[in-house]
Amino acid sequence: MTTQPTSHILHNIPTLCRGSRSLLRNWLVRNPIDSLGFCIPTIIVGCGVYGFTMGLWRSGIMAAYVGIKFPLVIFSTLIINGAINGMLAMVLGSGISFRQSFQFLLAGFALMSIILLSLSPITLFVILHAAGPEQPEAHLMHNIILLCHTSMIAYAGIASHRSLLAQVRDFATTPAHGTRTFFAWLAGNLFVGAQVSWVMRPFFGSPDLEIQFLRDDPLNGSFYDSVWKSVTNLIGF
Repeated sequence: MTTQPTSHILHNIPTLCRGSRSLLRNWLVRNPIDSLGFCIPTIIVGCGVYGFTMGLWRSGIMAAYVGIKFPLVIFSTLIINGAINGMLAMVLGSGISFRQSFQFLLAGFALMSIILLSLSPITLFVILHAAGPEQPEAHLMHNIILLCHTSMIAYAGIASHRSLLAQVRDFATTPAHGTRTFFAWLAGNLFVGAQVSWVMRPFFGSPDLEIQFLRDDPLNGSFYDSVWKSVTNLIGF
């Protein structure tokens, strides 16, 4: 993998945010290795910083754990969905190859990381002014933090993938095939990403549980059950 100059990486950030077709076409057709040199460091930095703010409410140690784990969640989702998206692209007749589907996904996660990095000052401000895990309203605050971060990550994921829709339609055999493939990818990414994050929990740190890098029972329960419980706790069901 070639090393890109820092100035070149910084130049690609606004270009990717604008959904530049020339940048994506260059990565997908002419210089696929360049996408790795840009996207991988971007995911590590963007998701690492955002992950740090996610765990900071519980403690500095939790923040360090999540700063490491959140990029790992993205890369794990990338590996799993890279294969799934390639098969979906073929089944849906898009004409997009396995490699291109993987690079579309990689670019989407890189843009998602940039969005999350831009949201990190907001989440840091909220955490610094929130009731701490040792205070009586800690469980309520934990539920609020979980739902806020879930909403922000979902928004970043959808917005980043939405910016790639036009490129997927361009590369597909027909725009209709591209649209179907895109929404199949989006649904799969959200589902797999949510479950991978559940297996690799904790990310926020429940106030009545000890701080751990991974839970002793990672496969117990599901992400969606946890979110539903947080919603019902907040509205008093």
